[in-house]
Amino acid sequence: MDMLFFLVDAALVAGLAVWMTLAVADNWVHPRMNEESVAVVVRMDFLAKDYPEDYAMIAHRRIDDPRTISLLFQVIRLAETLAAGVLILSTLLLGLAALGIVAPATATGVSVLSVAFFTSIWAGFLIGGNRYAYWYCHQWAQSNHFMFMYWGFFVLVVLML
Repeated sequence: MDMLFFLVDAALVAGLAVWMTLAVADNWVHPRMNEESVAVVVRMDFLAKDYPEDYAMIAHRRIDDPRTISLLFQVIRLAETLAAGVLILSTLLLGLAALGIVAPATATGVSVLSVAFFTSIWAGFLIGGNRYAYWYCHQWAQSNHFMFMYWGFFVLVVLML
């Protein structure tokens, strides 16, 4: 039965790993696309256009320096790359734990940390997005970030059982 639990855990973590790997690959292959998305949010382009009175109240938060936006994107891309790597490692460790090759505590511990990191990335997007009022004009992004955070949270709950 322990083998089955580790295989289920490995499958759940593998889902996060594959998704994150594919997502961050786009940030490396097509960086302009996602960097521009970050820029639109932190410059508050749509908020200024569609809700000028509300924008005026928080306009001081705006980031429009291209170097700062680029640095922010690089930090995001690095975090996502690191998360993808540790999620892949966790998947392998859980699979090896199912076979009795790796200590269960090691596999579970690394997996809990990697899934918590994945979940924290999306919480960070929600927190950062809140600062730039992205719920006004980027509801789809906010919704996606919540879904990814919940996905990670529920995998974390399963790992902790």
